[in-house]
Formats: sequence, C-alpha cells, structure tokens
Amino acid sequence: MDLAKTVGYVPGFANELNLRELGGLPTGDGRTVRRGLFFRGSALTGLSERERALVDAMGLRYVLDLRAAGEATGKSDYLAEGTDYQRIGGMRFDDGSEVDFSPEAIAKFEQMDPNLFEDGIFMKRLYVNMAFGNPALQALVEHVATGEVPVYFHCTAGKDRTGVSALVVCLLLGVTHEAIMGDFLLTNEYRRSIIEAVADTMPPDTPPEIIERWQKANGVNESDLLAVMSAIDERYGSVEAYFEHEYGLDESALVTLRDRYLE
Repeated sequence: MDLAKTVGYVPGFANELNLRELGGLPTGDGRTVRRGLFFRGSALTGLSERERALVDAMGLRYVLDLRAAGEATGKSDYLAEGTDYQRIGGMRFDDGSEVDFSPEAIAKFEQMDPNLFEDGIFMKRLYVNMAFGNPALQALVEHVATGEVPVYFHCTAGKDRTGVSALVVCLLLGVTHEAIMGDFLLTNEYRRSIIEAVADTMPPDTPPEIIERWQKANGVNESDLLAVMSAIDERYGSVEAYFEHEYGLDESALVTLRDRYLE
C-alpha cells in the first residue's frame, strides 16, 4: 500500500512511528475533519533531527502519553517548547492499576499465564474496559472540548490504546464507522516491517503458530475495535448518550464541537 495516498498521511516520519492524523476523515453528515489538529502515533522517542523539526512545525498544544509508567521511564517524548504534556496510563486492570506493556511486564504476564495472549480475549477485554470511566480518555476529550489543539495522543506502538483513543475522538466528531475502521487498520500497514520481522527475532525452531500469534500482536485486529463499538452501543444505546454520561457533553455540545472541528 502507498501510505502517502491515504487520508491521514503525514509526510517525513518513519512509517514505524505509526504516526498519522485524523484530518480528512469523512463524517456522517458529509463533512470532513479539519486537518492539522488531531494526531495519533507511537511515542515521540528516538526521533531524527528532521522528525523533531516536523514535530516543532505541528504546533502541538497538548501531548497525551497513554503509556504506563514502566514504559515511559527513560523514554521521554520529544516535546516542542510550550507543549502541555500529560501521562495517564490508557489501559487499566479492574483494580485501577495501569497495564504495563514494557517487555519486562509482558514477560511476567506470560510467566503467570503462558496462554494469556493466545485467544485474544485478554486484549479484547482491555479494549472494551478502556472506553468506560477512563481518566486518560476523559482528559483527552476535555482538552479537545476546550479547544487545546493541535493534540497528539500516543502509547508505545500507537496501535491499541491509541486506537481506542482515536475511536473516541472520531465518534466525538461524527466520523463514519467505515472511516474509523479504515484508519484503525492502517496500523498493519505502517507497522508492516515490524510485523514481518517478528520471525527473525525468534529461534529457528519456533512453531509457525507462535510466530503468527506474535505477528498479530504487533498489529491490530478489527474484532477488538468492533467489540468496543458494540459495548458502547449496548451500554448507552447511542453515541450521544455515551458522551453525555461519560464526558458530560450533551447533544448541543457535540453540535458545537463538530461545527468547530469539521469543514
């Protein structure tokens, strides 16, 4: 796929950063999201000088880091001067503690349960839980609602926690479900080199099913985001009710925000 021809492509960044914008995505009422306001991707670490200059040019007012503390330690984001930065773990266990996806934490998960990631149920549950009572998403929506844009939100790889966050912003703006899913699945194209290199990082005798499992883990799965959409509908019945109960935004507020951010 020629990523440069996709709607949210931002030139100049390495594909592996999984960085793109929501600008240009179509909405149900025939408008599109204004460009240059909503950016999503992976952590802004290890950037080249050219990429740092591009971040400066984005004029970001707010960066929301969805990583757990263990993932962010020693891997600080590059921030342009004057950018408001906030780190709030995007995925949490039932007890409220942050889900840490650092290699060390994942290894501990697998020691406790070698099959934890195998059937996809664990990640799907984390995806769904993320959409409700989430302080990270509440902070993101609040900044968007108060006009603190351009905004950049990210996790470590810019795919799962970032994907659910992009879903919420897109629902807020009335983006079509088809466009939301199309943007979500672009992660598998941006991270293709990483996904394809999984086999090279494993012993030669690794079973094919194990390689395939970790290839999928390095991308995204449509069913996970569909589960979030279904859970929102089941709990609230409509997007409007979801935003009113979770974020205190009534239909009038949604109309105002869409008029501000759509064209």
